[in-house]
Amino acid sequence: MDTNLGRTFRRLRKFKNMEIKEVASEDISYAQISKFERGQTDMTLTKFLSSLKAINVSLEEFYHEAYFSTLSKSSLFNYDFYQKFEIEDKEKLHQLLKIETDLLTLHPSIKRYKLNIIQIKSQLHLIDPNIQVNKKDTLFLKEYLLSINKFCAYELYLYSSCLHLLDYKTQEQLIQKIISAEDEYLDFISPKILKIILRLIPIFIENNFLDSLPLLFTYLESHTKSDLFFYEKVTTVYLKALYELKINPENHEASSLLNSYSEVFKLFNSLETEH
Repeated sequence: MDTNLGRTFRRLRKFKNMEIKEVASEDISYAQISKFERGQTDMTLTKFLSSLKAINVSLEEFYHEAYFSTLSKSSLFNYDFYQKFEIEDKEKLHQLLKIETDLLTLHPSIKRYKLNIIQIKSQLHLIDPNIQVNKKDTLFLKEYLLSINKFCAYELYLYSSCLHLLDYKTQEQLIQKIISAEDEYLDFISPKILKIILRLIPIFIENNFLDSLPLLFTYLESHTKSDLFFYEKVTTVYLKALYELKINPENHEASSLLNSYSEVFKLFNSLETEH
């Protein structure tokens, strides 16, 4: 038996601040999980996948965590599992909402179903403002995200989808937690972090929440050196000029830069429309 699997599962469970009793279900008992984590027993594939779902970790992420030293990081991952909550089709979102609501009714103690419902409602709100996430669920989301010791893909997609639900102080706490993480993020997660930061900065500037912006710009500049991140690099320069103009409205250099970059973004938009 590869006892490393049990140790890896325990480490990821701890990262999520989850107790074994939160993972246990009708399919797998507390004792089975405990023995698996200690390398004393094996687990069927069905039970193993069910346990991974309970801690919001994909099989790919688990494999990366268990075998990082031998893993070719760039080829094993696909976005399909996570992107289902980023769709903009109202009908499909309502279908997903019913599925997750039914699952929560059957398994009221499983956090993931409630978090998925919050995420779907958050997306639906952008399409239909009449659909709201109540304060109780927003607090549940906030407490969950703040409790995480290590963000995996699930949490990043959850956070990205629900940005508008969280107050600015919480935003600052979460983003600093993400970018200061010592563990190396997976290749397919890193662009998601850049996307989140680029969405947050205009919100912070507009609301004069400026203290954390130098740290965010430093992170962006150090992670967009590759030509693969050309759009992110250009956007970073634009946002930095916007930030400098916010600090000093008489900064003519920043004002001029904003005007010239506005033309660049018009070009981007026309190319996007054309292709």
